[in-house]
Amino acid sequence: MPRRVRPRLDREVMRLRQVALDAAAAGLFVFPVKAGSKIPAFHGETQCRGRGPCAGGHQGWEQRATRDPAQIRRWWSHSSSRWNVGVACGPSGLVVIDLDTRTQPLPEWDGATTGREVLDQLAAQHGETLPDTYSTVTPTDGEHLYYRMPEGLELRNTHGGHGHSLGPLIDTRAGGGFVVGAGSIRPEGTYLVAEHGQIAELPTWLATLLTPPPAPRPQQVSAKRQSTRRANAYVAAIQADELDKIEHAAEGRRQITLLGAARVFGQLVGGGELDADNAYAVLLDAATAHIGVAGFTRAEAERTVTRGMSFGMRAPRTVTRGRSAGNDTGEE
Repeated sequence: MPRRVRPRLDREVMRLRQVALDAAAAGLFVFPVKAGSKIPAFHGETQCRGRGPCAGGHQGWEQRATRDPAQIRRWWSHSSSRWNVGVACGPSGLVVIDLDTRTQPLPEWDGATTGREVLDQLAAQHGETLPDTYSTVTPTDGEHLYYRMPEGLELRNTHGGHGHSLGPLIDTRAGGGFVVGAGSIRPEGTYLVAEHGQIAELPTWLATLLTPPPAPRPQQVSAKRQSTRRANAYVAAIQADELDKIEHAAEGRRQITLLGAARVFGQLVGGGELDADNAYAVLLDAATAHIGVAGFTRAEAERTVTRGMSFGMRAPRTVTRGRSAGNDTGEE
């Protein structure tokens, strides 16, 4: 019986398969993206029939992204599978800064028309520079800057100009997000490597800006009012706990810890429990131990405290006071 000859893959499928294999060999988790687009090739949750890989629950592109060469070869295994290569940021431990372009200048950003200009201005405002890192250019003249997610952080996507994003024309892709890898093609052109080399760790100042403020602590409703003395002691205990966290923060967690503490202080300021100027001064004093260590500056501390307190003041926190029986007179 003659041996069956498998049809030969066309060169474009072979090229894209090698792109995917190279990305996986570099430690990135990849998956197929529809040919000529940036849309995942896997079905969405609303179309899931619970069969095959989804028999035990829907498996989307993030769950199925892999570094397994055998699986990658299966995906790019026939002439109709000219899939582009998607890179799943969360599983890959990446934060990718997506810099877009526009035709109308942004007056509040000195007439910037690109995300790169906005990012450069943001870096200058913080007295920082951007480290060299692996990057790509998109078919529409945008840029993707690849960074490693700092240990202990779980950042999610941001959309330029909204929420705690870095600014207009700057999106970020992290957990729950993906980018189309270099070598992929769209009708507008090809994704190309702009800078080869290692993927640098996301700078601390960018990690701080991209970290959402802590969720407001639930306000406990109690029918019993606290005496003034007890309420003051309660507020003092909150302050002491946050200040202790700042003073003992590990080197890679200094700004994030300071941001969280400043938010708590801001809540108390907003609720009338603390004086704003005093709260600001106390927070900076606690951060003094870190200033000058491993490049941490007073300017960074001041910006972080200001930002955190501003967030906190949007969710005021008040401790209810009243007189109680017994030896506690309720007087200060």
